Amino acid sequence: MNTIEIYLAGPCFFEDDEGRGWRDKAAQMLKTATADKECKVRAINPVDFFSYSEAKHQSDTQVKRYYMDQILHSRLVLVCLDRTRTSPGTSQELQFAVDHDIPIIGFETGEDVYPWLKVDCQVIFQSMLQAIDYIVDYYCY
Repeated sequence: MNTIEIYLAGPCFFEDDEGRGWRDKAAQMLKTATADKECKVRAINPVDFFSYSEAKHQSDTQVKRYYMDQILHSRLVLVCLDRTRTSPGTSQELQFAVDHDIPIIGFETGEDVYPWLKVDCQVIFQSMLQAIDYIVDYYCY
């Protein structure tokens, strides 16, 4: 069975839940959407590994390099573009994906989106559900 890894990018630092809510929901939706497919998805949720509120990491270098390694080994990136004007980490994640030819699928409601990040996306949807449907249709065949 084919398994694809999808890195879940988007703001963490200034988010009330460190961005966990939408990522947990996306992971579950991807799992459900691929339940009867030959393709399975492993959603890589960066906040599962490091938490700013708990400070389990030794250095920011450790966190950044770990995240970039996870992106490098992913088939694609799903990004929440909302509130990215204050998220330099998201900008770096997307640029790294672009530099390594890793496709980026975005979704946003228009809430404080940094416009350059939209240019990095192959396609942008108005909802996470639309983005996930696209991923299942085009990457899980």
